[in-house]
Amino acid sequence: MVPAPHSSHAPHAFLRLERGAPATLAAQLVEQLRRAVLEGVLQPDHLLPSSRELARELGVSRNTVAAAYEALAADGTVLVRARRAPVVAHVPVRAGGQSAARAQPAAALPRLSRSARRLAAVVPPDRLDALLGGRPRSRPFGVGLPDLDLLPWRIFERCLARRLRAMSAEGALHHDPRGALLLRRAVLHHVAVARGVRATVDQVFITEGSQGALDLCCRALLDPGDAAWVEASGPLALRAAVRMAGARPIAIPVDDEGLRVHVGARRAPRARVAFVSPASAFPSGARLTLPRRIELLSWAGGAGAVVVEIDYEGELRFDGSPLPSLLGLDVEGVNDRVIHVGSFSRSLFPGLRLGFMIVPPALVRAVAQVRAASTRSPPYLLQAALADFIDEGHFARHLRKLKQATRRRRDFLLAELGRALPAAVRVRAPAGGSVLTLDLPEGSDDVAIVKALAARGVDAMPLSRGAAGRARASRAPGLILGFGAHAEPALAEAARTLAAVVGEAIGAGGRR
Repeated sequence: MVPAPHSSHAPHAFLRLERGAPATLAAQLVEQLRRAVLEGVLQPDHLLPSSRELARELGVSRNTVAAAYEALAADGTVLVRARRAPVVAHVPVRAGGQSAARAQPAAALPRLSRSARRLAAVVPPDRLDALLGGRPRSRPFGVGLPDLDLLPWRIFERCLARRLRAMSAEGALHHDPRGALLLRRAVLHHVAVARGVRATVDQVFITEGSQGALDLCCRALLDPGDAAWVEASGPLALRAAVRMAGARPIAIPVDDEGLRVHVGARRAPRARVAFVSPASAFPSGARLTLPRRIELLSWAGGAGAVVVEIDYEGELRFDGSPLPSLLGLDVEGVNDRVIHVGSFSRSLFPGLRLGFMIVPPALVRAVAQVRAASTRSPPYLLQAALADFIDEGHFARHLRKLKQATRRRRDFLLAELGRALPAAVRVRAPAGGSVLTLDLPEGSDDVAIVKALAARGVDAMPLSRGAAGRARASRAPGLILGFGAHAEPALAEAARTLAAVVGEAIGAGGRR
């Protein structure tokens, strides 16, 4: 048998190797010997058996033991000497058999930075649990989810397979921090036609979704302590990106005409960046009117600020003629002050992780330097396949189909909610996008209602949690519902569940 500690003749009873286990025999031996050293079972200067002797006692090959000894020697657990038996190194061990490395007091454990703690507060615990637990999130009325059944998967698969077969050295070694030229060209053509954007291909950057674009904007434009305008009920991830740069997100209210620019100019007149969703503010769907757009650009010119236009669902406009993007306006200075951000996560699928940004000509080199120093563009293969998908007309056809389905589902859900919800609940119909909002009676607990819905298989977002800054204190309770990801039967069932939960909550509140 294998010798015990401090003796070359007594057995090491703690060694138990299992053939057929996921870990190799050598890896098992390394782990068990290292644990014995850390826990004080094997003391410093203990002579270990030779590789030949230990192999014979354990019934394994000598190469297995030799490989384990080499791994332990590499991390300093044992000392291997020529023509002499290996010896246990001097690893600090606490009294009672605990290694110093494993018995640190709680105060000595790694501490999160202030920035990380602020960011952690942005993500609700229930949302984090769902992400870490891998639970499916495609449930009515989840927000920001596409209908995967509408996507022409076979066509996209063919584009991907064709590009994989034709992969060249240019693609395999691609390193332009702006992204693949073929996708930048395809994106520019799409936004020029669909959103009226005026730019050149040199201004286009391919990013890891819209969030990657926003992170890049924050790194390039914001210093610690700078102020940045954000829409009061805008996405939590945007505020997180601003905080990651050490800057301060300043919540600016949104009304039926979009961002209230005069309020922003009063609260933070020297803000460095204004993040705004002119086509469809979240969650109301309000679009920034032309007078407000001119007012916003005029403020940015006077303040020396940059306007970041976030075009989440600009193509999904149902009522009224869509206004062009800010970069489509024929206004002096607009091309010097506006960054246009778009994404394919909602129009195709989130796992694609592809978005884009169009930056002013004067900022192209600077943003490219920041990108090259921090991250790289997404995988070339995906970029090339998406470029083909766009260039061959598949994306435009898919968008038309998506818009028709989303509008049909909006109208269907509005009718269902109108019949089922209590009269005290007001439904606000969006003119575009894939979410609508419910205004609950004063005093309702929208967070509790969302939890009750989740327990019954229905998702929603509370309006109160989505608000930021001063808006949180004044925000009336309500729910944000996504309706674009599911067909009418699923929406009808979810609407009945929603009506029952809301009715119970309002009734309980009235009895109190």
